[in-house]
Amino acid sequence: MRHIEGKPDISYPCQWEYRIIGQNQHAIEHIVGDILQKPYRLEIKNHSHKGTFVSMHLITSVDNEEERNAIFAKLCEHDEIKMVL
Repeated sequence: MRHIEGKPDISYPCQWEYRIIGQNQHAIEHIVGDILQKPYRLEIKNHSHKGTFVSMHLITSVDNEEERNAIFAKLCEHDEIKMVL
């Protein structure tokens, strides 16, 4: 595996995608609605083989790195959300 040094060069504002993994689709939808006070798209992408987990993609515009990281941090704070990528 190759190690990439430094930060990626991201031009803001831009569309950013988060992958959210949790057990309750409706809880994730509610959490995202509470966090984001601007337009976004939330799509179901996958269910685990046994149906225990759901993977959803959140697409929204971010104006800068601070906003991008703040959304990530707010999503990670919730127990209903198991992982954010």
